[in-house]
Amino acid sequence: MIPARSTPAAFSAAALLLATLLSACAAPAETPTLAPAEVATPTDMEIALTPRRPTGDKVETIDVTLTIREPALAAGDTFLSMAIVRVMAPGALNRPETLIAEDAAGPLPLTIEEDPVDPSDFRQDRRWLAARATQGDVTVRYTIEPRVITSATRPGPLIDTRTELTGFYGSGNTMLALPVSGWPREVALDWNLEDLTPGARAASSLGEGDVTATVTAQNLNNSFFFAGPLRSQPEDGAGDFAIYWITPAAFDLDGAAAWTQEAYAYFNGFFGASDTPFRVFMRTTERFQGGGGGGFNSFIFGTVEGEDRDPDEVRGLLAHEALHHFVGGYGDGGGAGGQQWYSEGVTNYYTVVLPYRAGLTSLEHYINDFNGYAKSYYTNPQSNLSNTEVTRLFFADGNAQIVPYNRGPLYVALTDARIRAASGGALRVDNLIFDFIDAQKGAEDGVALWHDLAEVYLGEEGGAEFRAMMEGAPLDLPSDLFGPCFVAEDQMLQNFVVGFRPYKDEDGRTRAGPIVPGTAAEAAGVARYDIITNPEALEAAETAAPGTPLTLNLQRDTETLSRTYTPWTSPTPGKQWVRTQVPETDCNL
Repeated sequence: MIPARSTPAAFSAAALLLATLLSACAAPAETPTLAPAEVATPTDMEIALTPRRPTGDKVETIDVTLTIREPALAAGDTFLSMAIVRVMAPGALNRPETLIAEDAAGPLPLTIEEDPVDPSDFRQDRRWLAARATQGDVTVRYTIEPRVITSATRPGPLIDTRTELTGFYGSGNTMLALPVSGWPREVALDWNLEDLTPGARAASSLGEGDVTATVTAQNLNNSFFFAGPLRSQPEDGAGDFAIYWITPAAFDLDGAAAWTQEAYAYFNGFFGASDTPFRVFMRTTERFQGGGGGGFNSFIFGTVEGEDRDPDEVRGLLAHEALHHFVGGYGDGGGAGGQQWYSEGVTNYYTVVLPYRAGLTSLEHYINDFNGYAKSYYTNPQSNLSNTEVTRLFFADGNAQIVPYNRGPLYVALTDARIRAASGGALRVDNLIFDFIDAQKGAEDGVALWHDLAEVYLGEEGGAEFRAMMEGAPLDLPSDLFGPCFVAEDQMLQNFVVGFRPYKDEDGRTRAGPIVPGTAAEAAGVARYDIITNPEALEAAETAAPGTPLTLNLQRDTETLSRTYTPWTSPTPGKQWVRTQVPETDCNL
């Protein structure tokens, strides 16, 4: 039995617990709404964005003007807040002292305070305080600058402000100085594109071009903003689903967009979500700078200029990011809340399960993806880290960072198997997740909420298994984890780990990106920026038998070098699932 979001849970104990949890928690969550711009009634806040190209083709600055209706601040009140750095991405306001404000009484003096430097580069904010009481509306003006990108720029979340061709893109996290109170607000976004090339368009997570939306500050911070020679599918950007890009893709973007639109429609029906339009943005860079990230009713993904991409890989990425829109998170989000076990674990689980249920992928694709999770889980030396340690090391240790993406979906699959067995097939992990999504909107502790729901569905054993997973205990994955159509085989597993991400430099030469600490590439002496003169060896190594050595011919300054190493993890015992003779119609996945 596969539950749908619109079907009430058939477990009375779960319903009773859910009612208790909701009654004990905070007020109902605010639901942002989009609306046509109203001419007659002023909005609560207006944001005007004006990109400038004073000396050439590239956008050099973006003028930002905010008009806030009657904030009624007293002297000393905190007025605005903006990121200095957010998850390794620098804020785009390089000269904070140039932000100015005025109201009905004239110039509004502001004082600035800043958070201490965060060594992890996760979060550091700047705030502006009113030096006197405000009178009437307040207008704020400042100018931001796109980030200067060099070969040393580290990949990270796709929220920084950058140029692309004759346009630019960014996110509210790095572009906007927003009032700290008075939310939600009706906000009018206005674009001035007169300094861009003829035919330039603008779009954001809020909608196509100029748009008005009732949103929270978090919604705006999590919104993406694109302007320039923008293209889209559909061409006018209308409808419930649209994808935007500036640089034409070297792969089948149209096919990937059509597939994702069909998958999104299924996700929408499964979770019982609203028909709020959803937008996808693609940014193109010279070298790898990040995979993808979710936003407000939207997500963004990155691609490398001229790079052909495997269709399954692109579809999986788009499905994963679209699912974040429905799965959501809890607390402060990301590393701050340590919630990747849920947000990435549940999302990766459904990235495999829901496209299969929608008829968009095959049974072979389904089990290959879960076997991939299992292989990474068993071969990752950090898989037994506690969730606390994963959170602490998330941005410093590549092996720790991928734990939630592999351990997470396997734990969800295990919970599904347990619930199916306990309920005689009447319930799935879907029911627990639906309950969690409903209750977490008002819950203070997402971990405690999941624990309590696990005990409702599975008794004390369910709570104990969840606690053990969070502490890093090995998962006890049964042979029938995925039902009657698959059985587990014990195997010695090895994962391909080249030890760096290769990229093309401005001259088209393949170079080594940052070397992952502790890998065989580091031990062999491969160095960042080394030119790889036999890049075909990298491609051949990925399809070679596990344990096959790799020899790289390198150019480092004036030296010609050769380095040989084995780009595979050590053989580790683990499980892989293989097909049984049970007909696919009886798989009940």
